[in-house]
Amino acid sequence: MRVLHVASEVAPFAQSGGLADVLAGLPAALAGHGVLTGVLVPLYRGVADKLAAAGIALAPGVPVTLEVGAHELAAAIRIAQIGRVRHGFIDCPPLYDRAGALYGPHTTAEFGDNHVRFAALGKAALAAGELLLGGIPDVLHVHDWQGGPAAVYSRLAGARSLIVATIHNLAFRGIFPKAVMTELGIPWSLFTSDHVEFYDQVSFLKAGLALADVATTVSPSYAREILTPERGEALDGFLRWNVKRLVGIANGIDTVAWDPANDPALPASYARGDLAGKAVCRARLAGELDLPLADHEPLIGVIARMTDQKGLDLVADVVPELARLGARLVVLGSGEPVLEQRFRWLADVFRDHVAVRIGFDPDLAHRIYAGSDLFAMPSRFEPCGLGQLYAMRYGAVPVVHAVGGLRDTVIDPGNSELARGRGTGIRFAPATALAFALALDRAVKLFRDETVFLAIRHAAMARDSSWTASAQQYLQLYRSLAA
Repeated sequence: MRVLHVASEVAPFAQSGGLADVLAGLPAALAGHGVLTGVLVPLYRGVADKLAAAGIALAPGVPVTLEVGAHELAAAIRIAQIGRVRHGFIDCPPLYDRAGALYGPHTTAEFGDNHVRFAALGKAALAAGELLLGGIPDVLHVHDWQGGPAAVYSRLAGARSLIVATIHNLAFRGIFPKAVMTELGIPWSLFTSDHVEFYDQVSFLKAGLALADVATTVSPSYAREILTPERGEALDGFLRWNVKRLVGIANGIDTVAWDPANDPALPASYARGDLAGKAVCRARLAGELDLPLADHEPLIGVIARMTDQKGLDLVADVVPELARLGARLVVLGSGEPVLEQRFRWLADVFRDHVAVRIGFDPDLAHRIYAGSDLFAMPSRFEPCGLGQLYAMRYGAVPVVHAVGGLRDTVIDPGNSELARGRGTGIRFAPATALAFALALDRAVKLFRDETVFLAIRHAAMARDSSWTASAQQYLQLYRSLAA
């Protein structure tokens, strides 16, 4: 079986969020199951250098002309073999060789021609199957709104590939003025409420979902939640009535890259059966961040974009409670300027209880997972979430809002069952500062019972968060479509 994934990013070479991690992990896991797998992504500025630094050869490229409606673009598909997966990087400097972030001049703005940039990605997918897989893909798997045009152009070309469209976050719908229909060569016959039209505009995500044989999202709970007006982003009715089939499959993580027994970013290694190194990581992290930390005080980690969606305002709200709780907090992230400034102020006023680092440092992130006793994710919504999976892998017990993938992956059967090692963390609801503070209070009390907390930690570390099970579910899905 040939499967081509089309997406806007892939870790660690082009990444703005969890989508890139999925595109690194899922195709590799599928290849491990014997699936001939390819990944098509743009060649953004700096990607070639990152590949070279990793010792991965990037071929000069096969020239292609991308006819995207009114645009005729000279490009090349440059091939790199990464493990068992063949990657195609679209080299089109006018579209992708730009300063700034992947989607705009900085993380809070978008390029004005993103509709052209990702329509070109979709057109390139028509040629990529032969180049990467040696034939037309049996399955064209498109991801998020940036992959939507690939589904459109595949259908318009009459390609026989089955199409799977995955929603990683429904909040990002790829909305553009309807004039792009003509500009991108998309027939107006598709400008209907059951295809690409969205309140007299165009939604690339909706287009991909409408034309797919099956839509998936990244957890079973999120698949249910987006069918409701509260979480459906004005697409809940469309998802209920116009999408052929909707399936939720939880993400996995790369358990080789995320392994406390073999992590070069850590000052000491450890494993579930020998946690001595975790105590070293805890002490070193507190020292690195100038946080006083006693043995009876848990260290709480938070790594997230500083946005209301991630619940970082709730984290800020509970900082004054840390002294009462007898806990310390470390926060790593960046995002909304108001939240960034609020955390800088909190770090100054409550410097003995909270340490804040604005930005993102991958090695520090690994050290926070390893050094933390608890890991907080009070997201208001979370399609899947990866932080809680990394945290459990590293023995940091998650404290999460019971929503989306957090509900599916963190098991909280109550304190008595947690004490027996039958749960992996603590869930709370609703997403309020009071409920979050009460959950942290519960977590701190469990932490101070060494026997109970060790049982929870062991259960969390024993959870299989690899891509193996998720890849098997996707493979079964692909086969069901082909049957």
